[in-house]
Amino acid sequence: METTINRKVRVEGTGKSREQALNMALGKIQRKVMDEYKAMILRIEPLGTEVIEAIEQTYTERFLLFFFPRKRHNYKVVLDVDVNIILLKIDEIEFRKIEDTSGVIKRILRNEHIESK
Repeated sequence: METTINRKVRVEGTGKSREQALNMALGKIQRKVMDEYKAMILRIEPLGTEVIEAIEQTYTERFLLFFFPRKRHNYKVVLDVDVNIILLKIDEIEFRKIEDTSGVIKRILRNEHIESK
């Protein structure tokens, strides 16, 4: 039922600071793993990271094209993250079936009767 998988996930993130770009990239690991595996994910453990690409884009922003120039920065990071994934395969769990032939109203009345005692 429980399976352990080691794999490499490529994620990327952008932001106005280095920390924000890294946080955006690392936050996408869970979504990327969940899209690929249809089992219940118990744990995603990052084992190591490798920076593939890190870009800092700088540009000058001006108010009304001429006034108040200031420098702005945008950051982009592409990472390869080695992850250890522990999955629980729901299809392999055997559920015991119990059939209740009484209706919903009888079940509600039975619970009220038990609680009132």
